[in-house]
Amino acid sequence: MKKKYENSLREIINEYNIKPKKKLGQNFLHDKNIISSIIIKADVEGEDIIEIGPGPAILTESILKNKARSLLVIEKDNSFEMNLKKIKNNYKDNFDYLINDVIDFDFKTLTKKNYKFVSNLPYNISVPFILKMIKIRKIIPWKEMILMVQKEVAERITADIGTKNYGRLSIIVNLNNDVKKLLNVKPSSFIPRPKVDSTVIKISPKNKHINVNDEVFEKIVKICFSQRRKKVKNNLDQLNINTISLLKLSNIDPDIRAENIDIEGFLRISRNYEELIKENLEDF
Repeated sequence: MKKKYENSLREIINEYNIKPKKKLGQNFLHDKNIISSIIIKADVEGEDIIEIGPGPAILTESILKNKARSLLVIEKDNSFEMNLKKIKNNYKDNFDYLINDVIDFDFKTLTKKNYKFVSNLPYNISVPFILKMIKIRKIIPWKEMILMVQKEVAERITADIGTKNYGRLSIIVNLNNDVKKLLNVKPSSFIPRPKVDSTVIKISPKNKHINVNDEVFEKIVKICFSQRRKKVKNNLDQLNINTISLLKLSNIDPDIRAENIDIEGFLRISRNYEELIKENLEDF
């Protein structure tokens, strides 16, 4: 059975003279068992699905065969368009595609909102795509994202406080979302074989949204991690305010490093920073 899936991928590659583009981070998933696991964990039946970077569309057809209510794919590489047209002819009622760069794509143009994302993401867009979708969720309230990413990216997103992988990505993603690692995927599951392992993750919005000024929060987190080995006070001195007062108000030890501050701690720093800025403006 596994051979059958690999042959179908090779047939598509040969039929349309497709060559994986390293600059686009293309590694084509062919492993039947992995594809089946993704479909089961994504629970696509009856759902409106968006897939990013479908490539030869092996996962795409599996989503459709498992009775997704609708499927929209967004693909940057127009060399796949002939194959996508063929699929559209077979699934006229519930499939569509766009040739577009998803990082620049305006999701507000879509009529439906409550999508699930199911994708083997091109490696080079995984982080910017995830951050984009988290930022716009107030506008596009997607249900969940089941995504194949580099294992290293998955480790960073799911990292615990105090570990070397804990950082900006962990904090920004987990602020209003729950993240689970679903399965690890070896390089042999792809054509061509990447040099790294991959991981399928699920990102689900938390029931209660934490309200915070996103711009301020991201600024604070970025500054705190700007030099990981420095004490948090030394990094925050870049803000040109009374850093000791800010950290005292936030109940944060000035000698601590950013990797040892939890999300609640960053929220306190962000909110108190905003208050101090307002007070300074009023005094001025």
